[in-house]
Amino acid sequence: MMKDRRNAQSGRAVLFLLVFLILGALAWWWWKNGAAVLPPADDPPAGEEEPPADDPVEDPAEPDAPPALTDADGAVFSYLPVGELLPNSGPGLADDTVYRTDIAFPAEDPVYLNSQVYRFGGGQGAVNGMNGAQCDARNYEYPWQDTFCEKRDRNQPLCPGGGHEGLDIRPHACTKDAHWAIAVEDARVIDIRRHWVTLQTDDGTIYNYLHLNMSGLSVTEGQHVMKGDRIGKISNDFFKSDGTSVPTTTHLHFEMYENYVAEPGDEPLFTKVNPYMTLVAAYARKLGGDE
Repeated sequence: MMKDRRNAQSGRAVLFLLVFLILGALAWWWWKNGAAVLPPADDPPAGEEEPPADDPVEDPAEPDAPPALTDADGAVFSYLPVGELLPNSGPGLADDTVYRTDIAFPAEDPVYLNSQVYRFGGGQGAVNGMNGAQCDARNYEYPWQDTFCEKRDRNQPLCPGGGHEGLDIRPHACTKDAHWAIAVEDARVIDIRRHWVTLQTDDGTIYNYLHLNMSGLSVTEGQHVMKGDRIGKISNDFFKSDGTSVPTTTHLHFEMYENYVAEPGDEPLFTKVNPYMTLVAAYARKLGGDE
């Protein structure tokens, strides 16, 4: 009995020794070869980079505003919308057509488009509180303002009840016979009478220049002129058919005959059209050095 117990104890000792030796061998191998270093659970695997964070989404940049156009005096050119007349001066005609895209502006110097009747110095200036004289400095500044279809007794088919058939252009300064009007295109002088000069291009467009100094014109009837040629100096000549002089301010009244189409598909009407946006475009080219 005692012998069996001793044998069992001896077997357990041998087993314990074997286990100890095996564990010791494993520990020695672990120490010899180094344990694998596991990355922290939140770290990316070794050899992989952290994916870059998304860049913040930026709104598209606003396009740069076009550079301001300045005239020879350094004043910044601006204009009111086509068809926007002074209050109580007429219905206007909001025709934004640029009828001729390459004309010269009809005056050599900086000018101011606005009303001769409903502003300072005009017969109806008091309607909008613009009492004063035609040489008031406020008449000689930007922005421009449309005057096509301003109230007149003219039979103009595009103006309800008739109206002003062109645009009024004040010269650079309130001095008559000092500032030149020029040909907007190559054309022929087809008419000179009373207080106007008429040019016609080869393809039929007609331009009227009114209130020049008629005694000092640089052109004659029948003459061919080139774009930019001088026609005459801006003045205040205005005569009835019997030769009687009519008072008016110093300005160039400019008219343009073109084919007008009210709606797509309509028959064109050859008539005096609103040249406001045509002149705005020409003046912008002039100030930008593209003329």
